Amino acid sequence: MTFNYLIWLFVKPSHFIFILLIVGVVLWRTKIGRRCRNAGCILIVALGLLPFGSLLMKPLESRFEQPTNLAQVDGVIVLAGSESVALSDLYDQPQLTAAGDRLTTFLILAERYPTARLAHSGHDEILVAKQLFFGVGIDPQRILLEEHSRNTCDSAVKLKEALSPRPNETWLLVTSASHIPRSVACFRAQDWDVTAFPADYRVGAIRPHFGMVANLQTLDLAMHEWIGLIYYRLRGRTDELFPGPK
Repeated sequence: MTFNYLIWLFVKPSHFIFILLIVGVVLWRTKIGRRCRNAGCILIVALGLLPFGSLLMKPLESRFEQPTNLAQVDGVIVLAGSESVALSDLYDQPQLTAAGDRLTTFLILAERYPTARLAHSGHDEILVAKQLFFGVGIDPQRILLEEHSRNTCDSAVKLKEALSPRPNETWLLVTSASHIPRSVACFRAQDWDVTAFPADYRVGAIRPHFGMVANLQTLDLAMHEWIGLIYYRLRGRTDELFPGPK
């Protein structure tokens, strides 16, 4: 478990609310305890019942549109994050998470552009992806399975080293729509101007949705991406805070 992951456990909105309530219970008779309980209850109602998550998610998902009329595609990249490693190991068949549209979109593009080179980048997810790709008949010689990346910017670095893309080539980058801005920033920092191909959309029209769990999940995901954009920029891993189409 990395230090960055430990930090995220505490700043993740749903976890933060839970921590407030735990502190409120532990310090039940104190003023701090009462304030923590009150704050936790207010946040649950406000963030769980109102579409704050959708409001934060929409700019991420709409930043890049799906490209059309592509005359030539030289390669297609998909980033890991939609593979359920534990369940796949348990049941000995590839299991996908809610972000599974990443891989289904990738497979459609692989079929649509039969001469394009293919690449998948991840770490523990590599065995699940391999089982899926080879199971549907993708030629092992056609696809690069990069398995040493720990994060998005690592993927950009290692894929460029392994694929050696030429300046005039068109490479599609497939990942969740909310993850596209951070991913594009990482690839551009490596002087690789990939073409974003968003998948796995979570937000449609923004309107009140009284589903507490779904709203908090959307908020968690959106905050993860916004914090990631800021963190990568502050660390100097990207050159743009919120990249857009060129």
